[in-house]
Amino acid sequence: MPQTPKIALDNVSMAFGDNVVVEEVSLEVKEQELLCIVGTSGGGKTTLLRAMAGLIPPYRGRILLDGEEITRPSSSVAMIFQHFGLFPWKTVRANAEYGLSVRGRRDEHGIVDRLLEVMHLTENSEHYPYQLSGGMQQRVGLARALAVEPTVLLMDEPFSAVDALTRESLQTELLSLLERERGVTAILVTHDIDEAILLGDRIAVLYGRPGRLALELEVPIERPRSPQEIRFHSEYAQLRKQVWEALQGEQREEYV
Repeated sequence: MPQTPKIALDNVSMAFGDNVVVEEVSLEVKEQELLCIVGTSGGGKTTLLRAMAGLIPPYRGRILLDGEEITRPSSSVAMIFQHFGLFPWKTVRANAEYGLSVRGRRDEHGIVDRLLEVMHLTENSEHYPYQLSGGMQQRVGLARALAVEPTVLLMDEPFSAVDALTRESLQTELLSLLERERGVTAILVTHDIDEAILLGDRIAVLYGRPGRLALELEVPIERPRSPQEIRFHSEYAQLRKQVWEALQGEQREEYV
């Protein structure tokens, strides 16, 4: 019997008033898979991700979580935004604990301490966001999202606001975290082809305005992966070419 997808998009369109920004996208994300969604600017990537989080409803179609239609935010889904979203008046620890507190949960198993240690934030736990670098702020955002022990992690270009070296460090830490946190299904929106190849089990490309699904492909590169080594893998150049062509609209006819 086929396994129910963790997340399923069934012919989903998204719109603001009469302006359709995503059109007729159907996708399935398997449990414990990391799907990267790559797209051109204005193609509706973030809008689609917010719909998966239950923050906005689809214009048409359905989005399912474990076979049930998403109609509101779920406690099993966490989202990391592009611009950190930290509370400036809360310490690192208080920010990391925030998701637990709004759910009325206590940190009975010390998960916040463990995540702060993994994220190299223990020594900064009583600092405030203004005292942190951009990379450290994004680590706090990751810790806050993972502290609630989500089964689905949604990420909206989480590393785009940091420099290249910090981005590679955060990508490596995310890969390690997802290896440790078994059971997490992740969807990451990015404009960076290299990031999608590094992180994704699969890549979905949205092309055009409104955004339409132009390409889905597996990333046949074994794990563990590293930012430094992946560009030398024998599959890398062809994968990058396929994604680039899809972003240019060159593969739509053969895909559909």
